[in-house]
Amino acid sequence: MSGEHDQTGFRFGWRGSHYPGRPVEDLWLAINKDPDGPWWLDAYFIGRTTLTGGAPRAAAFAQWLMACPPEGRYEKEFMLVDSEPQSESGRLADGTRLTVEVLLGREEACGPEYLQVLLSGETRNFHAFEVCAPLDCQRVHRAGLEAAAARLLALRA
Repeated sequence: MSGEHDQTGFRFGWRGSHYPGRPVEDLWLAINKDPDGPWWLDAYFIGRTTLTGGAPRAAAFAQWLMACPPEGRYEKEFMLVDSEPQSESGRLADGTRLTVEVLLGREEACGPEYLQVLLSGETRNFHAFEVCAPLDCQRVHRAGLEAAAARLLALRA
């Protein structure tokens, strides 16, 4: 997992597969704000979409990421998007209800931290979907994660 990022906003990337047995690709989660425009998020599979809640939601996410992790095994979650209807997405049909949950944890005491992005939702036709990726414990580089979170907080100012 790497902390590749833009100079502003939050972008966190890693290598993984959408489904077990599928090719490994570049996966990512990004949050940013257009100059004098709306806040948005972009993630593998969903493409760019408006981040409902804007600056307060982005700040809450950044603060959650920057919280000192507990020692030993842990897993905590942050609901970035909670079953919110989408519009103007290049990859999601208008009216699709999207959920984006972020997990941060450690599988074993003194082991590496991992970050996992879970995407799910429901289309207007009530067809549920979930994008699964293997829950491999890939190392999160804490310094890069915190730097990206700090950039996100700075955008709010």
